[in-house]
Amino acid sequence: MKKGSTGRLLTAMLFILLILFLPSPSSTKQQKSLCFHHAVIIDGNGGTPIEDGSIVISGDRIEAVGHLDQLKVQSDARMINLKGKTVMPGLADMHVHLCGGWDGMSTDMLGYQRYLNSLLYSGVTTVLDLGNNLEYILQLRQEVGEGRIPGPRIYCAGPLINGADPSWPSLSYALSSIHQIPKLVAHLKRVGVDVVKVYSGLSSQMVYTLAREAEREGLGVFVHQSSQDLAGLGITAYAHMFEEDISDDFMKLIKTRGIRCITTLAVTESAIGRRFVDLSFLGDPLVEHTTPPWFIKDLKSWVSRTINTNSNSHSAYAQREQILKRAQRNAKKMFDSGIVLAAGTDAPHPGVFLGEGIHRELELLVEAGLTPLQAITLATKNAAVLIEAEKEWGTLSPGRLANFLVVDGRPDKDIKQTRNIEMLILEGKILNRERLKFDEKKDPGFRVYK
Repeated sequence: MKKGSTGRLLTAMLFILLILFLPSPSSTKQQKSLCFHHAVIIDGNGGTPIEDGSIVISGDRIEAVGHLDQLKVQSDARMINLKGKTVMPGLADMHVHLCGGWDGMSTDMLGYQRYLNSLLYSGVTTVLDLGNNLEYILQLRQEVGEGRIPGPRIYCAGPLINGADPSWPSLSYALSSIHQIPKLVAHLKRVGVDVVKVYSGLSSQMVYTLAREAEREGLGVFVHQSSQDLAGLGITAYAHMFEEDISDDFMKLIKTRGIRCITTLAVTESAIGRRFVDLSFLGDPLVEHTTPPWFIKDLKSWVSRTINTNSNSHSAYAQREQILKRAQRNAKKMFDSGIVLAAGTDAPHPGVFLGEGIHRELELLVEAGLTPLQAITLATKNAAVLIEAEKEWGTLSPGRLANFLVVDGRPDKDIKQTRNIEMLILEGKILNRERLKFDEKKDPGFRVYK
């Protein structure tokens, strides 16, 4: 071999060895850890907040929580001073429908980004969709999960399981025989829904068979009806709070069976008309900054047509308000008895907005007698327990997803201060909340289908 050829060969071999032993791009460009310090930390477990606390995140996970002098923080970590602020877990709304407009009746599948933005802007990092077009919600969940569409994490039930004459045909699967159930549940499991939602028109035998088949497939059954008779049929959770008085024996039964309940006090307040006594909530930034002007116009028009002076007479209103008060009493009794409650709103409905609605739900829970910290637990830790994901998210604990809010104030003392969101961290990334605001100039202007 010629001398020149040998030199070129040695050079090539050295180049190859250099490439082999150089650090990979991922190891040289690792994201710096973030340390949020000197904040009050509400961890979502319901205990006393950590005063002058710190939280360290690395990638999309929480690395450590505690006092700064007790934590190991990388020397090159980005330090963010939050003196005077509170850090709390991202909120979860465990009963939504991501297919409708402001009224809960019309359809607005093309406006999905508005709704996802409003949820994020309001600090909602997780939702459970409890009834939707199956293919639509699966694709939306997929695209959000892959990061191609910004939004909170989505869990879903797919269609409403109804009797032969469904109330919502386009969102429902109609059952006329128990023999349809095994094939239906197997299909839902195969396409990847998270739970099964039973709506109405089904016999006890059908509900029992659904629950049995779902259990075989590892799926929980959530029921729309507030019938206390369903508790013995193998269901997992009630999707709404009871509006009729419940007995101690019934509470003992559902506690023994581990049946959970979603609170949905906000939609009850809307249904009785109390939310519309004072429309100043429409000026709240969580509504005003995320809602198209035509939504507000249509809602105000609906209020003027529907909530009239006669129906709001003192006696009529007092009678309807008892429905909400009973639901609130039930929520307090169930919470005190140790039954797992999770916060949900059934948004969207008139006066129940995707995003702002969960803050109203927390306020109604505190009005029911829960402390602010207890109410927050229902929208954080308990929400994760509901869907059996408590090892993944829901609390500010090492190893959990770094989903949390920075708020101005002390929501552990005044629940209304959960609304004062200044920063949102979603899976370790600080989101630009300004970009989540509704911008009529950039919005395509899709209108709901009525």
